[in-house]
Amino acid sequence: MEFVLTFHQPAEVYETHADPVRGAAPMQAWRHYMDAMAAAGVLRGGNRLDAFGATSVRVRAGQRQVQDGPFAQTKDLLGGYVVVEVPSLDEALKWAERSPSSVVGATDVWPVMGMAPQ
Repeated sequence: MEFVLTFHQPAEVYETHADPVRGAAPMQAWRHYMDAMAAAGVLRGGNRLDAFGATSVRVRAGQRQVQDGPFAQTKDLLGGYVVVEVPSLDEALKWAERSPSSVVGATDVWPVMGMAPQ
């Protein structure tokens, strides 16, 4: 089964990660986490996202509305994702629990649903 894990953390955590000195230790925790998934053979892909560079687009009454940021009111920012292939939701939850974002924010687990054949 495939799952997407999304990583949400407060803005100040992302600011710390960007600092070359203060960000070294937190980024090392992420490297260990990603390396563990790769070594276990469950990692299928993923990447960091620019947590401060997101833009939301909505169409209302036929008009495009563009807003900086993914949501008007949000405490935690989406900063990345991975796709894992594991035998069950329980296994995906175990990987989410190990995520550094679960300690300071949240890790969401999304089951991947294939597109219905046409």
